[in-house]
Amino acid sequence: MLPTQSHDTAEGAAHTAALERVVLFVAGGHRFGVGIERIREVIPAREYTPLPGSAEHVCGLINLRGRIVTVIDLGARLRLPPSSAVPDHSIVIVEHHDRVVGMAVEEVARIVEVDPETLTSSAEVLRSLRIDRAYLRGVGEVDDEIFVAVDPGEIFSSILT
Repeated sequence: MLPTQSHDTAEGAAHTAALERVVLFVAGGHRFGVGIERIREVIPAREYTPLPGSAEHVCGLINLRGRIVTVIDLGARLRLPPSSAVPDHSIVIVEHHDRVVGMAVEEVARIVEVDPETLTSSAEVLRSLRIDRAYLRGVGEVDDEIFVAVDPGEIFSSILT
């Protein structure tokens, strides 16, 4: 658990309560973030069972403690270099409407605290990525690191419906 700074004023306490914990990871050579409340766990890469006829960004299925989980390659899904091509990639397991789904990412970096109101829609960053804006919550910065906050619900909705 990450420590939070203590504040002497009620305003400071309210601001601390508004912070969101975000897991930062790398996919397609870029840094992305997802709110920690959406993430169930992170597991190491494993062999996928292919799904014939599926889109190129669908890695396949894995067995996660007796539960069948669909894994998508987040890099490929966002039209970036595939994350699953990295030998030691990770799988971020997320909750999506009563289902558990995996995102293959190159690496999980760290957990940070972000004020969601500071996320911007930086046209320059978003244009350079050429990602469908429906997947994005905004662009943030922590410790001079820029990241793009993504919405896993939007990423998975067309695949799992």
